[in-house]
Amino acid sequence: MKAVFFSILTIAAFSLSFKIDSGNITEKFKVYGNCGMCKERIEKALMVKGVKYAYWDKTTEMATVKFNPEVVTLDQLHKNVAAVGHDTDKVKADDKVYENLHSCCQYERPKKG
Repeated sequence: MKAVFFSILTIAAFSLSFKIDSGNITEKFKVYGNCGMCKERIEKALMVKGVKYAYWDKTTEMATVKFNPEVVTLDQLHKNVAAVGHDTDKVKADDKVYENLHSCCQYERPKKG
């Protein structure tokens, strides 16, 4: 009897967690940066309403974001990162914002064209 109860409880818990997470998607995109300060700044810019998880990998320069696209769009996430001085593969940061980054955070900017 206990085995049946625990099986039902496990299935119910799994179903509930799936329903809670069902509106979220995970996307990865390039964000240019160099150091731990960049990581903090980038992840903070990504952690807005609708974002469940944001991680930036310094080695690969890839951001992984789990979010609800009905609350925040991928384009907005790119713009948020650019607003704090980091170019993405879609949005270039304003030159003045980039120039105000700490010297160790001034990454080599991608060349267009």
